[in-house]
Amino acid sequence: MSENLNKLSIWDKEHSGKRRVCMLMVTHACNLNCSYCYETHKNSANMTFDLAKEIIATEAKLVESNDKFDELQVDFMGGEPLMNFPLIQQIVEWLKNGGIDVPWICFASTNATLLSPEIKEWFRLNKRYIVLGASYDGTGNMQSKNRGTDSFDIDLEFFHELWPEQTLQMTISKETLPFLAEGVLSVQRKGYELNASLAQGVDWTVADAQLYREQLSILKDEYLKDTSLHPLNRLTRYVDVFNLAPTERRQIHGCGSGLNMITYDCDGSRYGCHMFTPVVLGKDKAIGVDAVEWDKPDLMADKFCETCVLRRFCPTCPGFNYKYRGDFAKRDQRWCSLVLAEAMTACEFQIERIAMMESLSSEDAEHAQVAVKAYEILKHLDIANSISPYIIN
Repeated sequence: MSENLNKLSIWDKEHSGKRRVCMLMVTHACNLNCSYCYETHKNSANMTFDLAKEIIATEAKLVESNDKFDELQVDFMGGEPLMNFPLIQQIVEWLKNGGIDVPWICFASTNATLLSPEIKEWFRLNKRYIVLGASYDGTGNMQSKNRGTDSFDIDLEFFHELWPEQTLQMTISKETLPFLAEGVLSVQRKGYELNASLAQGVDWTVADAQLYREQLSILKDEYLKDTSLHPLNRLTRYVDVFNLAPTERRQIHGCGSGLNMITYDCDGSRYGCHMFTPVVLGKDKAIGVDAVEWDKPDLMADKFCETCVLRRFCPTCPGFNYKYRGDFAKRDQRWCSLVLAEAMTACEFQIERIAMMESLSSEDAEHAQVAVKAYEILKHLDIANSISPYIIN
């Protein structure tokens, strides 16, 4: 393969955007027992090299023949993918030696606990071909609460050295929510960037939402005081709110499951994404990619949310919806007050930050207009007393 085909990277802003994502469940095994883990059917299954090559070659042919795609991203998923590191190593070496004829990049998300010196050195030599993203939940105390072990020796500098623009990924559990601001700032003040998301399938309450608001507000104030810190993603999202008729700007399926991406299980079975595989749903309940109309317009439309002003801001996932509620569209209503808390604090942060700027770019100005418009709606709501769906008359 010519060298220029391997310059693509998952954070590369210059790539075409026409990317096919092929996820390989290289193993069902994991060395941790995280409190928020949704993979409730883990086992010792592993994918073989011959099967992986066959799958990737098939996906490369699809990229070649389909005008929708120009490039292929191969994601390694588990369990913990480094439990089957030899397979990852074999695949990358095969690809480097001309395994396929389309531009490609590999990616794996890891809990970062299995990186031996030898494995680290291999990744250093192959950092242009495979990117590692680390899952990291904050302080040692937060890691212990979430990960089921007090033994951690995670080298964050290794990730920062090799892939400086790749963010760490934090999951906020009910147990670590009280320490959110402390955990985020402890990582950022060491020079690392991270994104955060709330754990799924958790019995979130209004009291949790009020605490979430407090923790986000602490972060908001710190970012306004110290502009060298990169604000957490929970505070920088566009707060897209509106009060339109249910038929206007409906909830959409935007994650690419079954359309731009596909997941292959250890045995080669095909799924829309990893959330529909046996390791998540169990062998009897797993849903193959061909059993779903992925382009159905109302696949993600929850009737409960049709009139809510936050229905486009509120995150939703067909996989989590199906696992926990048996319906691709049915959102977790326990999230409502937390989403409101996040939207309100994000608006306040964006408005206050822009007010501090001496000049505004066109992008900043647009962001400001969206935040001001949203806050005019949201300020009439109350986390403790407003009932979802949130409707403003």
